[in-house]
Amino acid sequence: MPMVEYDSPACFRGRLQRGRGAAVHSVLTAPDAADAVYDCVITDTRWDRQVDQRDSYLAGLVARLGLPLAPIQRHLATYDGEDDEPVELALQVLALLPLVGRLDAVTVLREYAADGPHWSMALEAIGFSGAMKLPGIWDGLVDDVIARRDDAQLAQAIWCDTEPWTTFARSQPRIRRIVDELKASRSPRRGRRLDLAALDNDALVALVTAPGSERRRAVEELGRRGDRIVFDLAEDRSLRNAAGWLPGIPQALRHLGPAALPPARTWIGSGDDILVGFGERVVAEVGDRSDAPVLLAALRRSVAAEEW
Repeated sequence: MPMVEYDSPACFRGRLQRGRGAAVHSVLTAPDAADAVYDCVITDTRWDRQVDQRDSYLAGLVARLGLPLAPIQRHLATYDGEDDEPVELALQVLALLPLVGRLDAVTVLREYAADGPHWSMALEAIGFSGAMKLPGIWDGLVDDVIARRDDAQLAQAIWCDTEPWTTFARSQPRIRRIVDELKASRSPRRGRRLDLAALDNDALVALVTAPGSERRRAVEELGRRGDRIVFDLAEDRSLRNAAGWLPGIPQALRHLGPAALPPARTWIGSGDDILVGFGERVVAEVGDRSDAPVLLAALRRSVAAEEW
């Protein structure tokens, strides 16, 4: 996935990429508002997906501008990669739109949930959005979903005791049976989450270097175990996502604590903006007085760029 190039925070597009409220206030007058909103829905610009929820922010802008959904639908139709991250935010935005009356989003979501390569992500988005509460619009969806999947595929996707599976289980004996089997096995599925504690470090590294939704957790677990392979993973450009970094690295570095200081100090002078940011975070948290000049210089640059 290509690295995101952030525009200046002084302009509309730069503010939108960073999820700032100022972009909402100026969206109706910005000349490139529609294109910028589409770009941010299709290309996730969040720095940390664990703490930055951008779906309602962008869904509100799509609704406020009355934007057609065709560009988002084209993105979903043309992306066929193994990693579901490039379609996650688009699906989450679509799942919120029915709540503000945009029922055209229902058609897009239903089609993707039935035939899309990351169909389970679409169902997950629908469930978490609360849109299952809207009467009638999802009638027949479960029939389309289960007609195209075997039991193993459904078991891999089901999140026990969450929507839309709780609703599906009421009318579909097959879903009810799979849910009961998962509960009986004492391993109710939360998406595709694995028991990382049962894996050795080599297996965790394999998860990080392969496409999939467990990469962030695997990186964090390596840091928790004190494995210095985290430094190599942070430096590997091929593992970075659309925002230009590997999720889980900040948490892993925090687990490593002072052990991360030597590479962090090297990163600060590397010229790689991503590594510079990681390095500054580490020395800010566990550095000593010798790091003060570097941190003061970083603060002055951030203030000047209005990114402090």
